[in-house]
Amino acid sequence: MNERPADADTIEETLASSLESLDDAVNYRDWIADLCVPHLGGSLLEIGAGQGTFTEVFVEHGDVCAVEPGAFAAKMLAERFVDDERVDVVVGLTEDVDARRFDAAVMVNVFEHIDDEVAALAAVSERLTDGGRLILWVPAFMLLYGPFDKRLGHHRRYRLRPLVELLEANGFEVIDRRYTNLPGWFSWLLLVRLLRQEPTNVVTVQLFDRFVVPVVRWIESRVCVPFGQSIFLVARRQS
Repeated sequence: MNERPADADTIEETLASSLESLDDAVNYRDWIADLCVPHLGGSLLEIGAGQGTFTEVFVEHGDVCAVEPGAFAAKMLAERFVDDERVDVVVGLTEDVDARRFDAAVMVNVFEHIDDEVAALAAVSERLTDGGRLILWVPAFMLLYGPFDKRLGHHRRYRLRPLVELLEANGFEVIDRRYTNLPGWFSWLLLVRLLRQEPTNVVTVQLFDRFVVPVVRWIESRVCVPFGQSIFLVARRQS
């Protein structure tokens, strides 16, 4: 990889735009959330909760400790759930969460932002119960890494086998893993990587969410695709 993450101000600005567009992509959000929900239950540690796009789904399945390091996103997150006692907002990192144990931890488009993956996995493991689940949704394939990834603060994109090996080498047993959104791999390569367009354009997001996501979700619930734009993975903390 030749390009490195951008400065903090650029990252926060780009992330804010990306999070706002995700709030409007209801079908896409529900697709990811519905993959996560079967592995929830009890208490949940949501790492990198952003503005609470997924928090409002997860909280229907148990209490959520929503952790967010970005000042702007954390402010929006706290305001969104100010009257909801089921959501505990922590401004900071996983290490800033007190010594509680959770039944599951979720990182949706977060793990790729973390420089030291091993330290991050250790911090999560310390806060999971024995057998607790770690759920990841991450971008796939370094071929797709470009200026937009850099502005988002991505350190990397992933391939399935090395990601599984990383989890297994750090105390987790992988129980589900798959590539997702095969058409998105081609559209990201063309539009974002080669043509350098912004994937947060409102019209593009709405069209993708309304017409493409339902079809892709239906197909990929029945067929295991060989590659895709993202990876969904679930691992269990070993005692």
